[in-house]
Amino acid sequence: MACRYGLTAPELAGYFSDLSSPLLIDDGAPATGQTSVWARACGVDSDRLQRLSLSRRYPRRPRSWYVSRGPEWTPSTVTGSTPICLACFTDDHAAGRDAYLRAGWVFAERCICPVHGHLLRDRCVSCHRRLSVAFRLREGCARPVCSHCARLLTDRGGEGAQPQDPVLLATALATQQRITACVNGGKAEREQFEKALATLWAPLDHPAAARPALALWFNEAGWRSPYDVRHAVGADSPLGQLPVRWRFLTLLALNDIFGPDPCVDGTSPPGAAHLVRRAAPRRERLSRSSRRPHVQLQKRSSAEYERLARQILADPRWIAAEKLPRRKRERVRAGLIDAALAGNSAAPGARLSPRPRSGGRAIQIS
Repeated sequence: MACRYGLTAPELAGYFSDLSSPLLIDDGAPATGQTSVWARACGVDSDRLQRLSLSRRYPRRPRSWYVSRGPEWTPSTVTGSTPICLACFTDDHAAGRDAYLRAGWVFAERCICPVHGHLLRDRCVSCHRRLSVAFRLREGCARPVCSHCARLLTDRGGEGAQPQDPVLLATALATQQRITACVNGGKAEREQFEKALATLWAPLDHPAAARPALALWFNEAGWRSPYDVRHAVGADSPLGQLPVRWRFLTLLALNDIFGPDPCVDGTSPPGAAHLVRRAAPRRERLSRSSRRPHVQLQKRSSAEYERLARQILADPRWIAAEKLPRRKRERVRAGLIDAALAGNSAAPGARLSPRPRSGGRAIQIS
């Protein structure tokens, strides 16, 4: 509907919303009020639209097993759109229907199209920027374009693409299908895959390490994880936070190290046991609010600041500091100011060390 007006879906949703900053579109579990507004504006049955949500289509799949919009500590950060299969878009055009994003493309383990056997793409084939898909009306049908360069996203028959090893693709595809069946099915089997994947991307030897335990599988001296995947090191659910090519490598490593049925807690191959021993425990990431307690600053009047300044000027330590060198005198002054602002009356013999000031007016003493 949005492409018929030359808009993106978030732009069209913004017009429908009464809020100054409309809520983000959540394909997983959209708010009922949102879907009702969209259905009424677009002439679609509200219940039918609600049934398209991922939580209704895949009720057993946890939210952590979808493509993430950012690292765990900043989940609202948008790192890109859904990876796509160009051959699927070509099939849409050949059938004379609107192109559409497949629901399976947002699975965390999905890196290969199960229909065509091609590696999904998360970068534009023309401008090579991180892919952001928009739809434009072409010949009466919605066609996918890159929102950065406006180039049509279509399969060029391998033009400009690197050759892909069919054996590796088949191995990764088989692993991907096993994970999909387990995640959408039994909980016990899913937990084993979750533990194995978390072990592969656990910090190597130290909780603060930037290299994952997966580096042992590469077996290259001096190997460092690239910048665009470092946020996945130490994550509980790393697979959905990775670019497509790194998901592909992770599935190959998972199959090579743990085998087709990973078992981290029980009997495992020697290589897997060695990797588990080298995987460091996950370091908890603290938000800014939990790192330091919130202190409500108390506002003071000008008369209060003047009283504090006179108190510092009359302090024996400040009088004695007149004979000290300039830097030591400034250190004493900073300590007296901190003590006065904190409401503390330190003993004259106490050592004064300046502390970072948390705000408020400065007391000018000269």
